Amino acid sequence: MGVIIKNYVKNLKNEKSHYIFIGFPLIISLCVGLTLRDKMFENYTDTRSRLFAIVCIAIWIGLFNSVLEICKERSSIKMDLDSGFRASELFISRFLVHAVICLFQAIIIFVICTIFVDFPKEGAIMSPSAIEYMLSIFLITFSADIMGLLISSLCPSNDIANRSLPFILMVQFIFSGQLFELGDTLDKVSKFTISKWGMDLLGSIGNITDLNSLMVLEQDVLDAFEYTSGHVIQLWGILILFIVIFSILSILFINRIKFEKK
Repeated sequence: MGVIIKNYVKNLKNEKSHYIFIGFPLIISLCVGLTLRDKMFENYTDTRSRLFAIVCIAIWIGLFNSVLEICKERSSIKMDLDSGFRASELFISRFLVHAVICLFQAIIIFVICTIFVDFPKEGAIMSPSAIEYMLSIFLITFSADIMGLLISSLCPSNDIANRSLPFILMVQFIFSGQLFELGDTLDKVSKFTISKWGMDLLGSIGNITDLNSLMVLEQDVLDAFEYTSGHVIQLWGILILFIVIFSILSILFINRIKFEKK
């Protein structure tokens, strides 16, 4: 495992991927940060839309990290599998490296946002809330990253993976339930999106329903953004479940590469 991780990190350095992993979150966080300044944590509607922007960039960055990671190395992965390496070993090496990358990116996103916004000092669990926010952004980014690895393991070429990325992002954003109201059927679909749970998580930590003064919020909205430690822990658990499911499926599809014809 140590050898696989070392070789993978060496390949990333040779490709100068570390510039992308750091530079891309820095630039996009700055762009979004500029839009956060007005009315953040002052009223419910504006705070909700701005927190959703943070969720969107976390998902975008996570997918961007990994959507090509398997398909671009498909031939070398097949050679490794034929040489006796297990699919789980090849996946875990990427899993661990990307966990570290996503942690750094989550810190970058939050630190840049704090330049423009004063986040609440008290979270639902921790005080100060900074660790709670960074852990939440990390889980959103990392679950999107592992979803990207799954997509990459499914796609036989970089071209197909790149073409699938806008569709995946569109599904995440549209079915989040934040851009417009969803019906009963589509609301069930939203439960399979990272964006829905990520938004519920950041909104709960920020206690955004307490900012409402102009409208009566429906009960399902109050439930989604419940400001309790138990609710936040439950949402963390859901994102971790996404990571586990995506990981298992990725390993299964990576293993199938072994049986592909050259």
